[in-house]
Amino acid sequence: MKTAFLFPGQGSQTPGMGSDLYVSNSRYREAFDRCEAGAGIDLKTACFKGEGMDGSDVIQAAIFTHSLATLRALEAEGVQADVFAGLSLGEYTALAASGVLMDAQGASLVRRRGAVMDGAVPPGTGGMLSVVGLTLDQVADAIAPFEHVFIANHLSETQMTLGGLLGELAEAKTALEGAGARMATMLAMKGPSHCPLLDAAAERFATELAGEIFGEPCGLVYSNALGTPYPIGADYRALLCAQMNTRVRWHDCVEGMLAGGVTRFVEIGPGGVLSKMLKRRVGKDAALFSVQDEASLAAFLRADKEGQA
Repeated sequence: MKTAFLFPGQGSQTPGMGSDLYVSNSRYREAFDRCEAGAGIDLKTACFKGEGMDGSDVIQAAIFTHSLATLRALEAEGVQADVFAGLSLGEYTALAASGVLMDAQGASLVRRRGAVMDGAVPPGTGGMLSVVGLTLDQVADAIAPFEHVFIANHLSETQMTLGGLLGELAEAKTALEGAGARMATMLAMKGPSHCPLLDAAAERFATELAGEIFGEPCGLVYSNALGTPYPIGADYRALLCAQMNTRVRWHDCVEGMLAGGVTRFVEIGPGGVLSKMLKRRVGKDAALFSVQDEASLAAFLRADKEGQA
């Protein structure tokens, strides 16, 4: 059985995430404290009370820290993976899970990444639009007339998110609904991501990455920018910069994992969004789990021990 660990991105945060595990699990607590020190901000208040989650710097550091600390609790029980993948922010957690980044290093990087992303466009001018029910080509055709609307996340065959300027996104929403979209909904995001509106932000983030040291992965790690695993000798800096201002190819990552023989997907972190999307794709052909709190961790470990996971 080939296992993939999956890690969610921004938007998956939930109030109180990790508060039970921090009290009950020493491995979680140790990893959380390492990440909090690396981020240099109060993540206990952010995660456990849901307070201060106003900027992407705090939100991204909080999700990364909770996800990675939950992973360390799983690893302490002997659970390992062959493949690692994360959506957007989650790619950094995947890189830390595979040994490419250190825990504290990853937390520091995503905090800086979030700050750069929030400053990409003037406040109140950009956003994200979720679209369900159209193919990639259909969405591309519908938004072709709009200069500042882009496909930011290709999530599944018929699910995408768009990034752009708010005025054009509103017009694009109408066009997409006219083209037959089952749903087109504005997301509660402070600005766009994964599109050319972040070109300058990607250049700024390159300076943040310049001095970072990257390790060797212990398994396959999927790149959002490529839609395939990082190649041997990959330029992590270039691909992580590219992830900021180009489309996230999550659909390609999922299809690659399935074609590569992954039959067990364990989503680690808040929300369970990736597991829900995967369920529509794989049905009963793969085992799906979401581990995000004390109860779901215990349930997964029980199933794993009994050979049901």
